[in-house]
Amino acid sequence: MILPMSRMFYLLRVSLFFLFAAPMVAVAMGAETVSAPELPDSPGAFVAASGISSSNEDAGTYTPRLSGASAFDQQSTTTGDRPVLLPRVKFIPAGHRAPQQHVRDKVALGLRESVTPFSMFAWSASAGWSHLIDSAPNYGVNSEAFAQRLGAAAATGSAKEIFSDAVFASLFHQDPRYYQLGRSHRFFNRAVYAGTRPVIGRTDSGRSIFNYAGVLGTGASAALAQTYYPDENVHPSQVMQSWGSGIAGSALGYLISEFGGDVIQALHIQKHE
Repeated sequence: MILPMSRMFYLLRVSLFFLFAAPMVAVAMGAETVSAPELPDSPGAFVAASGISSSNEDAGTYTPRLSGASAFDQQSTTTGDRPVLLPRVKFIPAGHRAPQQHVRDKVALGLRESVTPFSMFAWSASAGWSHLIDSAPNYGVNSEAFAQRLGAAAATGSAKEIFSDAVFASLFHQDPRYYQLGRSHRFFNRAVYAGTRPVIGRTDSGRSIFNYAGVLGTGASAALAQTYYPDENVHPSQVMQSWGSGIAGSALGYLISEFGGDVIQALHIQKHE
C-alpha cells in the first residue's frame, strides 16, 4: 500500500521531531550534570514552596521506594491504619516532601505512568465513549473497530505521558508530579487547583509556571496520532480537537488524584457504619 504524499510528508515531519527531541534530551541530561549547583532538579521542596499551604505538614517525609539510584513516586496514602492505593504513580500526598528528581527519574516516571491501571482505564473509557457515539477516530462500529479505537487510545495516551513527563519535563526543567492540596483546603479551591494543573505547572524548584511540558506533550501525542488515524481524521482540526480533549482528560485525572482518596475513605467509613 502506497501512502499519499501528504501522509508521507507528515510522517517525515514527525520523524524529524523525534530526531530533534532525542539529542535535546541528551543535551539536557549532560547540562544537568554540569550546572547542577545552579539549577538543581526538584530539590525536595515542600508543597508550600509554590504558595500552597497545608495543615498536614507534620505528616512526615514522603519516602519513595528506591530502584537502583533512582527515586520513584509511590501511590499510596493512609486512611486510618489502612493504606489507600491511588491510581497514579506521580502523586505527592498533601504535606509530604517530594524526593529529588533527575532526568532519569522523569523518563522512568513517564514510562511507568503510561502503563498504570489508571491509564488503562482511561484508554478503555475513551475508546468506549468514542465507539458509543461513533466519533473520531472513525474506524466503524463493529468489534474490530472498537479494538482499533482501544489501540489508538492506548498509543495516544502512552505517547502523551512519555512526551510530557520524559521529554518536555526534562527539557523545561519542570516537575511533572501532582501535588495534592488535601482536606485542609476548601472543596472549591481544591477543584480549581486540580482542574488548572494541565496548564499551570511547576518548576523543579517549586515555582508555578505555564505547564509547557503537559501542554506540548499533549499536542505532540495528538499530532503523532495522525500517523495511525483513518484518512478522514487526518486533518489539522482533528489535531486541535484531540489536543483539547487530551488537556480536558488530564484535568479529570488530576481531579481524581485530588479527591480519589477522600472518596475511598468515605466509602470505607460507610461500609463500617
